[in-house]
Amino acid sequence: MRPDGRTTLRLLASLALTLLAPIAASAATIGTGAYQDGLLLGYDPASHVVTGYFSMEQGLQPSFSCIFFLKGPLAGSGAAIDTYYPETPAEDRIAGRLTIEGPKAVLIRLPREHGGCWNVWHFADKDQPANFTLDKAQPWIAVAVARGPKTYFYDAPGAATHRKAYVVGGDGLGVRAAQAGWLQVDYVGGARTISGWVKQSDVYPAR
Repeated sequence: MRPDGRTTLRLLASLALTLLAPIAASAATIGTGAYQDGLLLGYDPASHVVTGYFSMEQGLQPSFSCIFFLKGPLAGSGAAIDTYYPETPAEDRIAGRLTIEGPKAVLIRLPREHGGCWNVWHFADKDQPANFTLDKAQPWIAVAVARGPKTYFYDAPGAATHRKAYVVGGDGLGVRAAQAGWLQVDYVGGARTISGWVKQSDVYPAR
């Protein structure tokens, strides 16, 4: 029996949904920006690479700090990531996983802790997963880390003079764009967001 017009339309719609399902399943959205509790995340849709930076300090004297950079290719709802101290990427490198829990939530798991992290924030404790919630959404394609002692902001790439505003070594920066040795960045760690251009040579590589 020859199908009527309605049956044909239903068949075509069903086929379209079947073909699109794998694409939708692999297109999990990761929230980029500043998360609560010291995590910054960026995502480059061109390379499908997630970059991030976690930095937290607790205690008085002596104080404990947990600091590491993360990077990995996003596939589906997560990314296999390498984590390491920004200054020494070849040392204390720990492979882990970042999982997207929702448009504004991620989870990071590591098989062991980076130095100091056990006293600050647990990433290797199976009973206490390291969950983070997006606090300030930003259109960041990457995350960078200031080299220090001072990384100055400029009004435009190639500008001859810098502004008074600067960040210090270890400060995390969200990257909006890149242009021939310059990065357009945001710093959200203070009372207000500071935006501008910085020399890529003044930060640990973001791309």
